[in-house]
Amino acid sequence: MSQHAWIVLSYKVPSEPSTVRVRIWRNLKGLGGVYIQQSVCVAPDTAEIRRKIQQIKKIIDSSGGETLLLEATELSQHSEEQLVQLFNQQRTKEYEEFLDGCGLFLKEMESETRKRNFTFHEVEENEADLGKLKRWFRKILKRDFFQSSLENQAKSQLDLCEAKLAEFTDQVYRSEGQKEGKVLDEES
Repeated sequence: MSQHAWIVLSYKVPSEPSTVRVRIWRNLKGLGGVYIQQSVCVAPDTAEIRRKIQQIKKIIDSSGGETLLLEATELSQHSEEQLVQLFNQQRTKEYEEFLDGCGLFLKEMESETRKRNFTFHEVEENEADLGKLKRWFRKILKRDFFQSSLENQAKSQLDLCEAKLAEFTDQVYRSEGQKEGKVLDEES
């Protein structure tokens, strides 16, 4: 017997313009939905997902497409386990890619530190990159309905990125602050 409630959206959209198909696909993937067949997407039944699926349904309907929205509350244990596994596989791929992104960020911090490239410009650039990582993590976390085993590792890596940027920023402040302080002292 099913432990979760699910929403199943089956849809057809006209082949042209392809932008509608792409928009629907992106929106459903952004929700964290899993395609079980072409144009058949499943997602956990939450208030937010239900609201967003209704918006997607309106887009499909207004583009001349067709939709069928099903609510599933009674799945066999095997079917539910398969669905949860599909969701977790998607999240694992996302977290692995995110961890690669964190690795690149940490290598950049290491490289700039090794080069002693302690400039305000580098701080700004790296702050922007860390901001992207934080937004990326929040998006994945929002879609991680069944707590992927990589969630904690991803959070730890993000925390490490934040700590390394703080260290780098402190080094830049000490380096540039001393230079600026000397210039100010000389001007006095």
